[in-house]
Amino acid sequence: MHMYMKSHWNSSSKKGSRVVRIIVMTLGGLLVAVLFAFLFGLIVQMLWNWLMPAIFGLGKISYWQAFGIVILAKILFSGISHHRDNGHDYFRRKFHDKERASDSDWIHAEDPKNWKYYRQYWRDEGKEAFKEYVKKMEDKEEEK
Repeated sequence: MHMYMKSHWNSSSKKGSRVVRIIVMTLGGLLVAVLFAFLFGLIVQMLWNWLMPAIFGLGKISYWQAFGIVILAKILFSGISHHRDNGHDYFRRKFHDKERASDSDWIHAEDPKNWKYYRQYWRDEGKEAFKEYVKKMEDKEEEK
């Protein structure tokens, strides 16, 4: 009976510390998000008040007006949707969607260590190869 109570106490203690850790991390994350939002609004206000009156003759704005401009810009330029199309989605679509990817994309995706040679290849052979390709295409157009 004594062993059961000891093991039960340890497991509930671990659960309790995990819950506390999650709460602390959530509150810390919210605090960091609020600080970033405040800082971003402050930066926009400072930049607006420094640049816009001098360049366009517009009036100075308050912090809350700057914060509103940030929210308005977010809505206008990226929408309200929760879906984010980041670089990982682009990479996945470009290199892993077999219907869309070309053969050269698959060569790069299958062996990324070869990417380090691309810039040197373009310097050494790419420009000349491209000029030859353009000439070949122009010759084809003239034949038509």
